Amino acid sequence: MKTKTLLQLQIGSKGIIKEILTDQVTKERLESLGMISGSEVKVVRNAPFGCPRIYKTLNTAIAIRNETANQVIVEESHG
Repeated sequence: MKTKTLLQLQIGSKGIIKEILTDQVTKERLESLGMISGSEVKVVRNAPFGCPRIYKTLNTAIAIRNETANQVIVEESHG
């Protein structure tokens, strides 16, 4: 499987979180919202000006800035 950043996924695509390369505070915040290694995340939509983007994981919708999404490594999944 090919790894990408969360930002590289297209709207409607899904991926499995492999690694979060942010600072520790941001990483802990994302993990508290369900963005944990091994969980599936789906790209739901862009905000009106493209940032932030809306992602869904563990039945929770989360808005993440593109700069942060570019530091989350995922393995794209199909289906």
